[in-house]
Amino acid sequence: MMKKSALFGFILLATATPALVHAEPAPTIQSERAAHPNLVHALEAMKAALADMERAPHDFGGNKVQAMADTRQAIHSLKRALYYRLKLDDAALDKAE
Repeated sequence: MMKKSALFGFILLATATPALVHAEPAPTIQSERAAHPNLVHALEAMKAALADMERAPHDFGGNKVQAMADTRQAIHSLKRALYYRLKLDDAALDKAE
C-alpha cells in the first residue's frame, strides 16, 4: 500500500509540475498594450481627435457635442476590447491609459 501511495504522489507531482512551470503570467495593462500596438495606436488617435474637437471654437450646429460623446464612447469600447482579459470594471477602464 505504501508503494501505491508513493507512486501516486510521484505521478501527481510529475503531472502537476509542468503546468506550474509553464503557466502564463497574468496579463497587465502594459503587457496588453505591448501585445496589441495597433489598438493602442487607434486609441491614441481617438484621444487626439477628442482633444481637437474640445479645442474647436465652433459648435458646428450642435453636432460637436454628439461627436465628442460618440468619440468618448468609442474610446471606452476600444479600451474594453484592449483590456478584456483583465476583466476591468467601467471605472477602472476609464482610468486605464
